[in-house]
Amino acid sequence: MLTVSLVEDDDRDRELFSRYICGAKGVRLVSVYATTEEAIKRFPTEKPDVALLDIKFPGMDGIECIRRLRQVVPALSTHFIILTGHEDRTLIFDSLRAGAHGFLLKDKTVRENLLSAIKEVAAGGAPMSPCVARQVITHFEGEAQPTNHLTDKERAVLRDLADGLRYKEIAGKLSISLNTVRKRINGIYDKLHVHSRKDAVRVFQERLSSPADSAKM
Repeated sequence: MLTVSLVEDDDRDRELFSRYICGAKGVRLVSVYATTEEAIKRFPTEKPDVALLDIKFPGMDGIECIRRLRQVVPALSTHFIILTGHEDRTLIFDSLRAGAHGFLLKDKTVRENLLSAIKEVAAGGAPMSPCVARQVITHFEGEAQPTNHLTDKERAVLRDLADGLRYKEIAGKLSISLNTVRKRINGIYDKLHVHSRKDAVRVFQERLSSPADSAKM
């Protein structure tokens, strides 16, 4: 019997996904939390086989929650699935880097999909909604392609990333929306063939120190 925990702050979604799991064969819902802070306190003793987490919360987000739970000693054997309405590529890769084993979009997930994903991840798989899986595949296919030049606007965002500015600070400094910042960062990641802010800044700094490579920026 697989034990499952759900971390979801939206009342309607919490009720819906709880109902999906309750009564299913081979799966038992052992806990439901409205905050990530509650999950961090309880998981080390509950040790659920699978945890379903949203990303956006009023306090700590689901990605940081997974990151912290993955650092628990002794290590938890819990398999984490992000269950969210956000399809942003940055969030997808940030989730996977933090230790998520799957990524499902709420509006694409019905009861059968969810139960199948729970069993798949417990067996060592990596369940993803098809459109998310396509983004991951497309990203890695792009790694084999030559690096494209960054636009002036992308270079401006990358310089601010290198200076340690947060997304909101970059948006304010450049007088653009937070969504535009995320889109430009996704473009930077694609062109530099990296998956994180840290790697993008590293490539940026390496190329600035090399006259031959700086022109590629």
